[in-house]
Amino acid sequence: MTKPSRSRAIEFYRFLFSVVICLFHFRIKGDFSSPNGAFNAGYLGVEFFSMISGCFLMESIRRDWSALEAGESLPDLVCRFAGRRFARLYPHYLITMVPFLALRVCFLHTLTGKDLVRDGFFEWFLLQSFGTSFVVLLFWYVSALFLGSVLLYWLGLALRGHFPIAMSFAAPLIFSLFSQYCGTLDCTMAPAVVGSQGLWRVIAGLGLGCSVSCLARRLAPLLRGRFALAAAALEAGLLLVLLALMYRTYRSPWDFIAVALLALLVLSVRLELSPLTRLLDNPVSGFLGSISYGFYLNQCFFLHLYGPVIPVHNYWRSALVFLLMNFLLSVCTLYLSRAANVFARRLFAPGNPNR
Repeated sequence: MTKPSRSRAIEFYRFLFSVVICLFHFRIKGDFSSPNGAFNAGYLGVEFFSMISGCFLMESIRRDWSALEAGESLPDLVCRFAGRRFARLYPHYLITMVPFLALRVCFLHTLTGKDLVRDGFFEWFLLQSFGTSFVVLLFWYVSALFLGSVLLYWLGLALRGHFPIAMSFAAPLIFSLFSQYCGTLDCTMAPAVVGSQGLWRVIAGLGLGCSVSCLARRLAPLLRGRFALAAAALEAGLLLVLLALMYRTYRSPWDFIAVALLALLVLSVRLELSPLTRLLDNPVSGFLGSISYGFYLNQCFFLHLYGPVIPVHNYWRSALVFLLMNFLLSVCTLYLSRAANVFARRLFAPGNPNR
């Protein structure tokens, strides 16, 4: 089966929100601390990543319903999907993690070999979001994305047509529990009843993305070719409001308003009604999207250099240099990871070149 087409406008937004996340993490390098920094709620960019991943996860689930009906076993399908996801995520993850750990152990001396063995064991296998120990905090998302995707894929095949309805209730429920007990979505490796809070945060985002994908599939035939100007105004307005919320708010109930707005933005982009979406569907957006994963991962390397090695005299000037260096390194690791992905697919996902 061929891989579902992906609008390159989505790739542009992926890169944009990866920049926002990096600026959120870099704000601690300035003369101010939260909640007075830049993009204090930039952590909400993770919700956009999760929803987009949920949209494409739903396409994989829907495609493999037919395989299940054709007689393939559920465990086999889940194992193959887990292999594909691992082969997709792990090479770039490993390529960025090894130099970063070497920097901390050999140059900055903020980590020891004993720490790597004692606290980082589960991290080598993308299992830290079970609530286990870790040494690279920012990599929690990759673990949560891998584990959450496999779990929801299994549920999607097991529940079949009931899965989208279940996610329409489960995702808002999980977000409401975060609102009730945490008051924010800035939750990563703190323990939950099962696993970590970050794992459940990503599961909720993936589930909401699955629901948005199903809604877009139903609305697309009804809205195709209509409301172009209204859709453009809606998409631009949503983006501006979201960026303003991420810039000025911090660990507040606004987080959950932002989740609803992000879901509307994802729906708008998936429907492809807006001229803005069509404008952003270009090769440049596609390239920017292709480095967004590495852009998220590589920030760790430079975040630890600023302060101990590279002084921060002017926040915004330093932030721009930080983004530029991260961009250049991400281009390099992109091409390295593509070569590694070929080997990883042969090892973990044989016989599935297009899935």
